[in-house]
Amino acid sequence: MSNFILQKINKNVICYFKNILFSQDILKAKSFLYYALNFLYFKFIRLEKEMRKIKNMKKHFVVVVASICLLLLLIILEIFLKRASLIETSGTVSKEEFFAPKREVYLLKEGEKICYLTFDDGPSENTIKILDILKEYDAKATFFVIGNCLCEENKPILERIMAEGHAVGLHAYNHVYEKFYNSETSFLEDYKKLYEILKEEYGIETALFRFPGGSACKFNYGKGCEYVNQMQQLGFACFDWNVTGEDSVGNPTVESIQKNVFERVFQYEKPVVLLHDSCIADMTVNALPGILEKLKEQGYQFASLEHRKEYVFSKSRKMQ
Repeated sequence: MSNFILQKINKNVICYFKNILFSQDILKAKSFLYYALNFLYFKFIRLEKEMRKIKNMKKHFVVVVASICLLLLLIILEIFLKRASLIETSGTVSKEEFFAPKREVYLLKEGEKICYLTFDDGPSENTIKILDILKEYDAKATFFVIGNCLCEENKPILERIMAEGHAVGLHAYNHVYEKFYNSETSFLEDYKKLYEILKEEYGIETALFRFPGGSACKFNYGKGCEYVNQMQQLGFACFDWNVTGEDSVGNPTVESIQKNVFERVFQYEKPVVLLHDSCIADMTVNALPGILEKLKEQGYQFASLEHRKEYVFSKSRKMQ
Protein backbone atom coordinates (compact mmCIF):
# COMPACT_ATOMS: atom_id res chain seq x y z
CA MET A 1 0.00 0.00 0.00
CA SER A 2 2.83 2.42 0.89
CA ASN A 3 4.47 1.76 -2.49
CA PHE A 4 1.20 2.55 -4.25
CA ILE A 5 0.90 5.92 -2.46
CA LEU A 6 4.53 6.89 -3.10
CA GLN A 7 4.23 6.12 -6.81
CA LYS A 8 1.15 8.30 -7.16
CA ILE A 9 2.54 11.45 -5.45
CA ASN A 10 4.01 12.99 -8.56
CA LYS A 11 6.49 15.76 -9.29
CA ASN A 12 3.83 18.46 -9.42
CA VAL A 13 2.58 17.79 -5.86
CA ILE A 14 6.17 17.81 -4.57
CA CYS A 15 6.74 21.13 -6.35
CA TYR A 16 3.60 22.56 -4.74
CA PHE A 17 4.81 21.37 -1.31
CA LYS A 18 8.15 23.18 -1.79
CA ASN A 19 6.29 26.45 -2.23
CA ILE A 20 4.42 25.87 1.01
CA LEU A 21 7.59 25.12 2.99
CA PHE A 22 8.79 28.69 2.35
CA SER A 23 5.43 30.30 3.13
CA GLN A 24 3.96 31.56 6.38
CA ASP A 25 0.45 31.24 4.95
CA ILE A 26 -1.30 28.70 7.18
CA LEU A 27 -4.35 28.67 4.93
CA LYS A 28 -2.14 27.70 1.99
CA ALA A 29 -0.73 24.76 3.97
CA LYS A 30 -4.23 23.58 4.86
CA SER A 31 -5.23 24.02 1.23
CA PHE A 32 -2.33 21.83 0.14
CA LEU A 33 -3.31 19.11 2.61
CA TYR A 34 -6.90 19.28 1.39
CA TYR A 35 -5.97 18.78 -2.28
CA ALA A 36 -3.38 16.11 -1.45
CA LEU A 37 -5.93 14.15 0.58
CA ASN A 38 -8.52 14.64 -2.14
CA PHE A 39 -6.03 13.27 -4.69
CA LEU A 40 -5.32 10.21 -2.54
CA TYR A 41 -9.01 9.66 -1.82
CA PHE A 42 -9.93 9.28 -5.49
CA LYS A 43 -6.92 7.05 -6.05
CA PHE A 44 -8.15 4.81 -3.23
CA ILE A 45 -11.62 4.73 -4.81
CA ARG A 46 -10.12 3.51 -8.08
CA LEU A 47 -8.02 0.94 -6.24
CA GLU A 48 -11.10 -0.26 -4.33
CA LYS A 49 -12.83 -1.02 -7.64
CA GLU A 50 -9.80 -2.98 -8.82
CA MET A 51 -9.72 -5.01 -5.59
CA ARG A 52 -13.42 -5.76 -5.97
CA LYS A 53 -12.84 -7.08 -9.50
CA ILE A 54 -10.11 -9.51 -8.45
CA LYS A 55 -12.08 -10.46 -5.30
CA ASN A 56 -9.21 -9.83 -2.87
CA MET A 57 -11.38 -9.32 0.21
CA LYS A 58 -8.57 -8.58 2.66
CA LYS A 59 -7.07 -5.79 0.58
CA HIS A 60 -10.55 -4.62 -0.38
CA PHE A 61 -11.43 -4.15 3.33
CA VAL A 62 -8.19 -2.21 3.99
CA VAL A 63 -8.81 0.11 1.04
CA VAL A 64 -12.42 0.75 2.07
CA VAL A 65 -11.39 1.64 5.63
CA ALA A 66 -8.59 3.90 4.34
CA SER A 67 -11.02 5.62 1.98
CA ILE A 68 -13.48 6.30 4.81
CA CYS A 69 -10.70 7.72 7.01
CA LEU A 70 -9.53 10.00 4.17
CA LEU A 71 -13.08 11.18 3.55
CA LEU A 72 -13.50 12.09 7.24
CA LEU A 73 -10.20 13.98 7.18
CA LEU A 74 -11.31 15.86 4.07
CA ILE A 75 -14.56 16.92 5.76
CA ILE A 76 -12.73 18.10 8.91
CA LEU A 77 -10.10 19.95 6.89
CA GLU A 78 -12.74 21.65 4.74
CA ILE A 79 -14.40 22.98 7.91
CA PHE A 80 -11.05 24.40 9.09
CA LEU A 81 -10.44 25.95 5.66
CA LYS A 82 -13.80 27.73 5.77
CA ARG A 83 -13.13 29.10 9.25
CA ALA A 84 -9.60 30.21 8.36
CA SER A 85 -10.77 32.03 5.23
CA LEU A 86 -13.44 33.91 7.17
CA ILE A 87 -11.07 35.29 9.81
CA GLU A 88 -8.20 36.10 7.43
CA THR A 89 -7.95 39.77 6.45
CA SER A 90 -6.81 41.06 3.08
CA GLY A 91 -4.82 44.09 2.01
CA THR A 92 -5.83 46.76 -0.46
CA VAL A 93 -5.30 46.67 -4.20
CA SER A 94 -3.77 49.50 -6.16
CA LYS A 95 -5.75 49.35 -9.40
CA GLU A 96 -3.33 51.81 -11.06
CA GLU A 97 -0.65 49.10 -10.99
CA PHE A 98 -2.89 46.33 -12.21
CA PHE A 99 -4.03 46.81 -15.81
CA ALA A 100 -4.29 44.12 -18.47
CA PRO A 101 -2.34 44.49 -21.71
CA LYS A 102 -4.37 45.51 -24.73
CA ARG A 103 -5.44 42.70 -27.03
CA GLU A 104 -7.01 42.57 -30.47
CA VAL A 105 -10.38 40.81 -30.84
CA TYR A 106 -11.08 39.26 -34.23
CA LEU A 107 -14.50 39.14 -35.82
CA LEU A 108 -15.53 35.53 -36.38
CA LYS A 109 -16.98 34.46 -39.69
CA GLU A 110 -20.45 33.01 -39.61
CA GLY A 111 -20.43 29.32 -40.50
CA GLU A 112 -16.79 28.89 -39.52
CA LYS A 113 -16.35 26.16 -36.92
CA ILE A 114 -13.74 26.96 -34.29
CA CYS A 115 -13.41 25.05 -31.02
CA TYR A 116 -11.73 26.75 -28.08
CA LEU A 117 -10.27 24.07 -25.82
CA THR A 118 -9.39 25.33 -22.35
CA PHE A 119 -7.55 23.62 -19.49
CA ASP A 120 -7.79 24.70 -15.84
CA ASP A 121 -5.72 24.04 -12.70
CA GLY A 122 -2.24 23.49 -14.15
CA PRO A 123 0.54 23.44 -14.94
CA SER A 124 1.49 19.88 -14.08
CA GLU A 125 3.08 16.84 -15.69
CA ASN A 126 -0.29 16.23 -17.36
CA THR A 127 0.09 19.59 -19.11
CA ILE A 128 3.16 18.21 -20.87
CA LYS A 129 1.19 15.19 -22.10
CA ILE A 130 -1.63 17.45 -23.27
CA LEU A 131 0.81 19.68 -25.15
CA ASP A 132 2.22 16.60 -26.89
CA ILE A 133 -1.28 15.58 -28.02
CA LEU A 134 -2.21 19.09 -29.16
CA LYS A 135 0.99 19.27 -31.19
CA GLU A 136 0.21 15.94 -32.84
CA TYR A 137 -3.22 17.20 -33.92
CA ASP A 138 -2.03 20.73 -34.76
CA ALA A 139 -4.49 22.19 -32.24
CA LYS A 140 -4.19 25.35 -30.14
CA ALA A 141 -5.67 25.82 -26.66
CA THR A 142 -5.75 28.08 -23.62
CA PHE A 143 -4.36 27.20 -20.19
CA PHE A 144 -5.80 28.93 -17.11
CA VAL A 145 -3.08 28.50 -14.51
CA ILE A 146 -2.98 28.37 -10.71
CA GLY A 147 -0.28 30.32 -8.90
CA ASN A 148 0.35 27.56 -6.37
CA CYS A 149 1.40 25.29 -9.27
CA LEU A 150 4.02 27.73 -10.54
CA CYS A 151 7.58 26.88 -9.54
CA GLU A 152 11.01 26.53 -11.10
CA GLU A 153 10.38 22.91 -12.13
CA ASN A 154 7.26 23.92 -14.08
CA LYS A 155 8.76 26.99 -15.76
CA PRO A 156 9.66 25.07 -18.97
CA ILE A 157 5.99 24.08 -19.28
CA LEU A 158 4.87 27.72 -19.38
CA GLU A 159 7.64 28.50 -21.86
CA ARG A 160 6.52 25.65 -24.10
CA ILE A 161 2.86 26.73 -23.93
CA MET A 162 3.77 30.16 -25.26
CA ALA A 163 6.36 28.91 -27.78
CA GLU A 164 3.85 26.54 -29.40
CA GLY A 165 1.24 29.23 -29.94
CA HIS A 166 -1.15 28.52 -27.09
CA ALA A 167 -2.45 31.12 -24.61
CA VAL A 168 -2.14 31.48 -20.85
CA GLY A 169 -4.88 32.94 -18.66
CA LEU A 170 -5.35 33.75 -14.98
CA HIS A 171 -7.36 31.23 -12.97
CA ALA A 172 -6.37 31.96 -9.36
CA TYR A 173 -3.28 32.16 -7.23
CA ASN A 174 -5.00 30.23 -4.45
CA HIS A 175 -7.89 28.03 -5.61
CA VAL A 176 -9.65 28.00 -2.22
CA TYR A 177 -13.13 29.30 -2.99
CA GLU A 178 -13.88 30.78 0.43
CA LYS A 179 -10.64 32.74 0.46
CA PHE A 180 -10.79 33.84 -3.17
CA TYR A 181 -14.42 35.06 -2.92
CA ASN A 182 -14.16 36.40 0.63
CA SER A 183 -14.49 39.98 -0.64
CA GLU A 184 -13.91 42.19 -3.65
CA THR A 185 -10.50 43.04 -2.24
CA SER A 186 -9.42 39.44 -1.69
CA PHE A 187 -10.30 38.34 -5.22
CA LEU A 188 -8.51 41.33 -6.78
CA GLU A 189 -5.47 40.77 -4.54
CA ASP A 190 -5.35 37.16 -5.69
CA TYR A 191 -5.44 38.08 -9.39
CA LYS A 192 -2.93 40.88 -8.96
CA LYS A 193 -0.50 38.50 -7.26
CA LEU A 194 -0.84 35.88 -10.01
CA TYR A 195 -0.64 38.48 -12.78
CA GLU A 196 2.58 39.96 -11.38
CA ILE A 197 4.22 36.53 -10.93
CA LEU A 198 3.48 35.61 -14.55
CA LYS A 199 4.74 38.98 -15.77
CA GLU A 200 7.88 39.31 -13.66
CA GLU A 201 9.05 35.70 -13.35
CA TYR A 202 7.79 34.20 -16.64
CA GLY A 203 7.58 37.19 -18.98
CA ILE A 204 3.89 36.47 -19.67
CA GLU A 205 1.31 39.26 -19.82
CA THR A 206 -2.24 38.10 -20.32
CA ALA A 207 -5.65 39.77 -20.45
CA LEU A 208 -7.53 36.46 -20.13
CA PHE A 209 -9.02 35.16 -16.91
CA ARG A 210 -11.47 32.57 -15.64
CA PHE A 211 -13.01 32.60 -12.19
CA PRO A 212 -12.58 29.46 -10.06
CA GLY A 213 -15.89 27.65 -10.51
CA GLY A 214 -16.94 30.14 -13.20
CA SER A 215 -18.45 33.61 -12.86
CA ALA A 216 -21.73 32.14 -11.58
CA CYS A 217 -20.00 30.09 -8.86
CA LYS A 218 -22.16 29.75 -5.74
CA PHE A 219 -19.26 30.92 -3.57
CA ASN A 220 -19.42 34.47 -4.93
CA TYR A 221 -22.94 34.78 -3.49
CA GLY A 222 -24.52 36.32 -6.57
CA LYS A 223 -21.78 38.91 -7.09
CA GLY A 224 -20.57 37.41 -10.37
CA CYS A 225 -21.72 40.37 -12.44
CA GLU A 226 -20.03 42.81 -10.06
CA TYR A 227 -16.77 40.84 -10.08
CA VAL A 228 -16.77 40.54 -13.88
CA ASN A 229 -17.29 44.29 -14.17
CA GLN A 230 -14.38 44.97 -11.80
CA MET A 231 -12.02 42.94 -13.96
CA GLN A 232 -13.38 44.44 -17.19
CA GLN A 233 -12.60 47.91 -15.86
CA LEU A 234 -9.00 46.78 -15.53
CA GLY A 235 -8.98 45.60 -19.15
CA PHE A 236 -9.36 41.85 -18.57
CA ALA A 237 -11.63 39.51 -20.55
CA CYS A 238 -13.65 36.88 -18.69
CA PHE A 239 -14.11 33.41 -20.14
CA ASP A 240 -16.67 30.96 -18.82
CA TRP A 241 -17.64 27.95 -20.95
CA ASN A 242 -20.62 26.40 -22.74
CA VAL A 243 -19.28 22.83 -22.89
CA THR A 244 -17.65 20.83 -20.09
CA GLY A 245 -16.13 17.38 -19.87
CA GLU A 246 -16.99 17.22 -16.14
CA ASP A 247 -13.49 15.82 -15.75
CA SER A 248 -12.89 17.21 -12.26
CA VAL A 249 -16.15 15.95 -10.76
CA GLY A 250 -16.46 12.60 -8.98
CA ASN A 251 -14.57 9.75 -10.62
CA PRO A 252 -14.45 10.56 -14.36
CA THR A 253 -13.56 8.05 -17.05
CA VAL A 254 -12.41 8.46 -20.64
CA GLU A 255 -15.89 7.49 -21.79
CA SER A 256 -17.71 9.89 -19.44
CA ILE A 257 -15.50 12.86 -20.39
CA GLN A 258 -15.96 12.27 -24.12
CA LYS A 259 -19.71 11.70 -23.69
CA ASN A 260 -20.11 14.97 -21.76
CA VAL A 261 -18.21 16.93 -24.42
CA PHE A 262 -20.02 15.37 -27.39
CA GLU A 263 -23.47 15.90 -25.84
CA ARG A 264 -23.18 19.70 -26.21
CA VAL A 265 -20.21 20.69 -28.33
CA PHE A 266 -21.93 20.20 -31.70
CA GLN A 267 -24.67 22.67 -30.74
CA TYR A 268 -22.18 25.52 -31.22
CA GLU A 269 -20.07 26.80 -34.08
CA LYS A 270 -17.65 28.44 -31.60
CA PRO A 271 -17.75 26.26 -28.44
CA VAL A 272 -15.63 27.05 -25.39
CA VAL A 273 -14.79 23.69 -23.81
CA LEU A 274 -13.79 23.30 -20.16
CA LEU A 275 -11.25 20.58 -19.33
CA HIS A 276 -8.48 20.25 -16.75
CA ASP A 277 -4.72 19.67 -16.74
CA SER A 278 -4.10 19.24 -13.01
CA CYS A 279 -1.89 16.50 -11.59
CA ILE A 280 -4.92 14.19 -11.20
CA ALA A 281 -6.36 14.78 -14.69
CA ASP A 282 -5.05 11.49 -16.11
CA MET A 283 -8.42 10.61 -17.64
CA THR A 284 -8.53 13.94 -19.48
CA VAL A 285 -5.19 13.17 -21.10
CA ASN A 286 -6.49 9.80 -22.25
CA ALA A 287 -9.79 11.25 -23.49
CA LEU A 288 -8.28 14.15 -25.44
CA PRO A 289 -7.20 12.33 -28.66
CA GLY A 290 -10.72 10.98 -29.19
CA ILE A 291 -12.21 14.45 -28.63
CA LEU A 292 -9.83 16.04 -31.12
CA GLU A 293 -10.40 13.36 -33.75
CA LYS A 294 -14.19 13.59 -33.63
CA LEU A 295 -14.23 17.39 -33.69
CA LYS A 296 -11.86 17.41 -36.67
CA GLU A 297 -14.10 14.95 -38.46
CA GLN A 298 -16.97 17.42 -37.97
CA GLY A 299 -14.96 20.25 -39.54
CA TYR A 300 -13.79 22.12 -36.44
CA GLN A 301 -10.52 24.01 -36.22
CA PHE A 302 -8.85 24.77 -32.88
CA ALA A 303 -7.69 28.15 -31.59
CA SER A 304 -6.71 29.82 -28.34
CA LEU A 305 -8.89 32.49 -26.73
CA GLU A 306 -6.29 35.19 -27.34
CA HIS A 307 -8.34 36.97 -30.04
CA ARG A 308 -11.87 35.78 -29.20
CA LYS A 309 -14.45 38.09 -27.64
CA GLU A 310 -15.12 37.19 -24.04
CA TYR A 311 -17.73 34.61 -23.11
CA VAL A 312 -19.57 35.10 -19.82
CA PHE A 313 -22.46 33.14 -18.32
CA SER A 314 -25.70 35.05 -18.97
CA LYS A 315 -26.44 35.61 -15.28
CA SER A 316 -23.03 37.32 -14.84
CA ARG A 317 -23.37 39.70 -17.77
CA LYS A 318 -23.76 43.43 -17.19
CA MET A 319 -27.31 44.63 -17.65
CA GLN A 320 -27.59 46.87 -20.68
